[in-house]
Amino acid sequence: MNQVEIRRKQLQAVSMILTLFTLAAASRLTGYNGAAYTLCALEAVAAVWLIIAGSLTDTLGRMLKVRVSKGQHKNADRLRRNTMILQIALGLAGSLVLLAGADRIASSVFHVQYCTFIIMVLSPVIFLRSISAVLSGYFQGENKDVPAMAAVVLRQIFIFGFSLLFGRMLGGYGEKVSALLTDENFTSMYSGVGIGIAVSVSEAFVVLFLFLIYKATRRRKREFGQEVARSGESFADSVRLLYKNRGLQWLTNFLLFLPFLLGLIFLFKSAAGETAAEEYGIYGAVFWVLCGVCTALITIALIPVNTRTLLCLRRDEQRFARNIFQSGLHVGMVHSLFVSVFLAVMSAQLGSALCPDNAEAAARMLQGGSFTVVFLTVSLYFCRFLMLTGAKAMVPAAVGIADIVYVILVTVLLNTGRTGILSLVYGGLMGLGVLCILLGAFCFRQLRMRPDWMQIILVPGGAAVIEAVVCALIGRLFSPHLGALATVVTALAAGGAIYWVLLLLLRNFREQELDNIPGGKIIRALGQMLRVF
Repeated sequence: MNQVEIRRKQLQAVSMILTLFTLAAASRLTGYNGAAYTLCALEAVAAVWLIIAGSLTDTLGRMLKVRVSKGQHKNADRLRRNTMILQIALGLAGSLVLLAGADRIASSVFHVQYCTFIIMVLSPVIFLRSISAVLSGYFQGENKDVPAMAAVVLRQIFIFGFSLLFGRMLGGYGEKVSALLTDENFTSMYSGVGIGIAVSVSEAFVVLFLFLIYKATRRRKREFGQEVARSGESFADSVRLLYKNRGLQWLTNFLLFLPFLLGLIFLFKSAAGETAAEEYGIYGAVFWVLCGVCTALITIALIPVNTRTLLCLRRDEQRFARNIFQSGLHVGMVHSLFVSVFLAVMSAQLGSALCPDNAEAAARMLQGGSFTVVFLTVSLYFCRFLMLTGAKAMVPAAVGIADIVYVILVTVLLNTGRTGILSLVYGGLMGLGVLCILLGAFCFRQLRMRPDWMQIILVPGGAAVIEAVVCALIGRLFSPHLGALATVVTALAAGGAIYWVLLLLLRNFREQELDNIPGGKIIRALGQMLRVF
């Protein structure tokens, strides 16, 4: 993974953060029941798109890059053209299936009738996204990563802006319909329709942006005499090679997405109604926004560590590779433990600040599932290492086992208990825990290493306990006087300072590892101030 690929992966994490912020902002327009309707529609679209074009961009980019590097311009050109023809046909078919089957999907699969219209307005996204995926893959294959990376950011900016615009416009119309039919849910539904329109329009702009740049680059290639004749690679050969190279990555992405889809189906099948819809909206727009944003921020810092580990392995520097890998695992655990403990202890204040109408439900989700940040962060770190080192088959195997654990636990909790939406929280936490253990075992076996658990878990865990006590005291003493948001900020500053100072005083960071971890220079400077180093 070179620096361009690192930047692209980090930009994808930034894109995820923007997506989660958009979801949080949209939930203010739609209400949490409207957020649930919108999430149902988005997950239906995501499922179809993953089947049709999941992992297509990266796979096509790698295949084109190999051909271009070998001077096989004819094969590269034919592969791109054949893939575009295939994806146009599949994308059009997927959009028509969603459009025609929206009512059946909403009523029979999700048991949420109010998401029907949202699925219909989102259906063109399958066709448009299939085209943009091919164009982005083309740019990656030609080593022109800037247009593809710009499209990732522009997509989220367009969606955010258009969601606020169309969400308000359609929400106003929905209020009139709700007043006429005496059903408040139509206000939320039409706000969700506005967001669906925003997503479709945004994707159309992204396709136009990529197409204009594509035409300009192809025109320059013709001017320089680089346009090539037709190759002998057939359409069937292109499709076969594409799906062969795409298989494991596609399977991994689909299995990672599957718990979200199954959890949604199981929840509304067992507890259909407005209460379930509002709780699912809080689950998506509060719980997952907080956990997802924190995980993405830590992930951005850890991505370069995997690359350094891989470079050492390629140079047969096994000992350095193990040290760098453990350093990345250590810093990921340190950050994620701090965040998880903070979310759990300050759950009541966070719930009041972010979800004042149903603070108790948000607090229960954060208390029960805050360690999702730890397991998800570490699992993604392990997953990237295995994918980079060629042990790709281990990843879908581990994800598949974790999915089975998730499905069993969620089914049992929904059928035997009264946990409701917490079934998804507990099931997700348990599934991620199993995934983390399995992927970690594969990584340690691959590197033939025994981690220093004292440094990685026990010392940060002890510091996190002190952090929890401090934050709990601040929450109890300050909440009645400062309010929820000010208390959260105060606890974050005080808890963070105590946590990091404790780690330095306990010499949890080894001086030699600070060169290999993000933020190492800042930690060294703080350690020198405290005369630790």
